[in-house]
Amino acid sequence: MAQRKAKKSTPAVKQEPNPKTPAQTALEVTWLLKGNLKNAQIAYIRIGTLLAQVRDEKLYTALKHPDMESYAEERLQLGRSSLYRYLQVHDWMVEFHPKWLEPKPEGFIPDLTDAGNLIWIEKELAKADLKPETRTALEGVQKKAMEGQLREGDLKPYLQRQNTAVAGLKACLSKLRLLRKRAAELTSMPPEVIACLDQAIEILKNDHSTLSASPAPGGSPTRSGAKNNVVTS
Repeated sequence: MAQRKAKKSTPAVKQEPNPKTPAQTALEVTWLLKGNLKNAQIAYIRIGTLLAQVRDEKLYTALKHPDMESYAEERLQLGRSSLYRYLQVHDWMVEFHPKWLEPKPEGFIPDLTDAGNLIWIEKELAKADLKPETRTALEGVQKKAMEGQLREGDLKPYLQRQNTAVAGLKACLSKLRLLRKRAAELTSMPPEVIACLDQAIEILKNDHSTLSASPAPGGSPTRSGAKNNVVTS
């Protein structure tokens, strides 16, 4: 019986994958964007946490730096104002918004600029002598900030008042210093008067420093985080 001829094997036809639709491509790009925006958004929180660790554990001394400012400037190229802005925001979150410091925070998280604005707003709202109408208005601004809806001009009226107060304190401080200098030149001036002037100058210096250190809208340190939005997994 004759052997049957072996059938020739037909090579498998390689099927090309179906091309992505524009909608599929758009969804993939959007997913990548959301991940990158989330990382950028919370970057300043992670920076603040690490800087606080260096500060609290005095890790800068292990690298032969005398203080945090020297460490930040020489090792990180981070200026003094930027360093303290990160640390201020971190310490504020530890006290008032610890959930934002969790490893994978969810929900709304402000960007660095809005975080600074919220610090200022909450300090103002904590004042016992705040006028009721001002408190109501600031609570509305706070709500907008917590929803990521704060606009550049929303705090302008309040900060203009603060700037006026700072200017007034500066003027008084300058006059007190001049008065103290002239008083010290008088040999008949009682020492108690000099001591009282020194005390008044110190009080004004502290008040002026507190007001001047309040974050201003739009201000952000170098290497800051990206614009805020709602963080989603």
